[in-house]
Amino acid sequence: MHKQSILFFLGLIFFSFVNAQQQEVLLTIDDSPVYISEFKKVYLKNIDLVQDDAQKNVDEYLNLFINYKLKLKEAKTLGLDKKTSYQDELKGYKKQLAAGYLTDTRTSEALIKEAYDRSLERVNASHILVFVKPNAPAQDTALAYQKISEAREKILKGEKFEEIAKQYSQDPSVVKNAGSLGWFSVFRMVYPFEDAAYNTKVNEVSNPFRTKFGYHIVKVNQREKKLGEVTVAHIMVAVNDTRTTEDAKQKIFEINQQLQQGVSFASLAKEYSDDPSTAIDGGKIKRFAQGVLNSERFEKAAFALQKPGELSSPIATKYGWHIIKLLEKHPQKSFEEQKKEFTDKVKKDSRSKLVTASFINSLKKKYAISKNEEAIAYFKKITSKENPTKELNTLRSELDKVLFKINEKPYLYKDFTAVILPQMLKFQEQKLPPSFIDQMYDRFESTSLLRYYEEHLEQDNEDFANVMNEYRDGLLLFDLMETKIWNASKTDTVGLKNFYESKKNNYTQQETYKVIKASSAKREAIDKVAQLLKQEKSIEEIKKEVNQRDLVVVIFSEEELIKGEDELPKDFLTQKGDITIVEEDTYTTLIKVKEILPSRIKNFEEVKGEVINDFQQNLEAEWLDNLKSKYPVKVNNKALKKIKKELSI
Repeated sequence: MHKQSILFFLGLIFFSFVNAQQQEVLLTIDDSPVYISEFKKVYLKNIDLVQDDAQKNVDEYLNLFINYKLKLKEAKTLGLDKKTSYQDELKGYKKQLAAGYLTDTRTSEALIKEAYDRSLERVNASHILVFVKPNAPAQDTALAYQKISEAREKILKGEKFEEIAKQYSQDPSVVKNAGSLGWFSVFRMVYPFEDAAYNTKVNEVSNPFRTKFGYHIVKVNQREKKLGEVTVAHIMVAVNDTRTTEDAKQKIFEINQQLQQGVSFASLAKEYSDDPSTAIDGGKIKRFAQGVLNSERFEKAAFALQKPGELSSPIATKYGWHIIKLLEKHPQKSFEEQKKEFTDKVKKDSRSKLVTASFINSLKKKYAISKNEEAIAYFKKITSKENPTKELNTLRSELDKVLFKINEKPYLYKDFTAVILPQMLKFQEQKLPPSFIDQMYDRFESTSLLRYYEEHLEQDNEDFANVMNEYRDGLLLFDLMETKIWNASKTDTVGLKNFYESKKNNYTQQETYKVIKASSAKREAIDKVAQLLKQEKSIEEIKKEVNQRDLVVVIFSEEELIKGEDELPKDFLTQKGDITIVEEDTYTTLIKVKEILPSRIKNFEEVKGEVINDFQQNLEAEWLDNLKSKYPVKVNNKALKKIKKELSI
């Protein structure tokens, strides 16, 4: 079992302690009280998540709850919460979980929705770039801005964008494309560029804007809605170790002939498609957009189909041969359907800096932090000298001054000095520009705020504290189950096999029928096959009689059907040599029983996984009985009756 499974279970029964001493006791475990409020809260919180109706019963749910608390009691008795591995994993999870709380949710939501809206269309644009470094001196920045503005003015006065691009743009590709970027959509460009492109009308030129590369202007040439999604079904004949490409091609063309004769697509997919995940559903594939499947050729053929029911010609991919049927065309997925995907992309994209900046500003307000202009001026004065590193290293009296406080925690001049010194060494004792201190101060302040907030998350955020408590207990439960149950089933090979021997009548395979199948759209062809089979003709002889001149009228196969596992046709005849004929839509299938394998007990290796699972359940049941003896459980029936009444059970 995985930790995720344990955590899911924990999610069903996790509770919060609420004024425990003042609450009515529902039960005691080893004389430790469990209160009504605890059980009631978890029951109401999780009842909709429970799929087993039996577990919605208060008595059944209470039993699960007691078992969980017994295990947790045992884990703490064994000191599993003191293990180094447990503590380390908990720290790692806390760090990972905290990341989701170190953000401005409102700003993030707005950017996610904006990205989705932009994903519904694509833009064709051209641009002009004038290089300027992010930390360039003010003079260089002004010159770059002046140059890009000059280029824009010329275009607005009627000069061709392409010609001005060749004169002004410093993008190396301009000599080949005259500034054209072609088609793009959301997340394909740095965010400021994307923002300008999507906010500029067709045939208009944007105002100058800056990215990490320099100043740009962008002209939008075209804009169009993107394609949505399609739902298709397919029949696949795979190329594998037992079937060559040529064999697969021949088989798909035989199937295609059957389709042309009016045979149901779904019936043929169920009978002959080598894609087991879709064959059972008549070949239907989950709806998809362009670029999702790992086969451009398949996608192109699927999107080329226009009307529901339309079939493609047989096409080859790296997986084999396919025939595709269009079931439905869909517009773009809804925002809710794609929200998670866009959330992940926004986090990785440069626009995430906007979210971080917004969150930092909220923390400044929360902790009433204002910029220490006196300190900034002090450090600028030092770093403007000829040998700033030496000057900084000789400071003594000023270093214990407070730079700022977060709540009551002081951050000193010397803390800031320790951060900026390594960066100053990179300048090799040169004077530093004033912007250096501004940038380093902002970085130090932001880092300090984020770190402080993260360290105090459990005190500041109830939701975070609850999730952490849930994980603490879930991790303990996982370690306990691994030690007591799962590892035991792996190492106790003798016990496992003895368990199998004592229960092996539970692991039986029912009677199995080896059959010959013949399928066709023509009932008379199947009747002829039945007649020839009764004459004990071989399959090869029958094929020659019913499939003539390369026209495949009947498709043959050999299979095994297991009683109780495979769906057998209604009125299926089960004696050796019996023939059953099944009609479905416009398709007829003949099934002849070639051989009957009697029911048998499956050997240990065949059912090892199933045996391990049963063995674990048996071990757990016995172990829980021991825990109930070790930690006596006493239920307050009066309190239980009260809960049932309140919950209307």
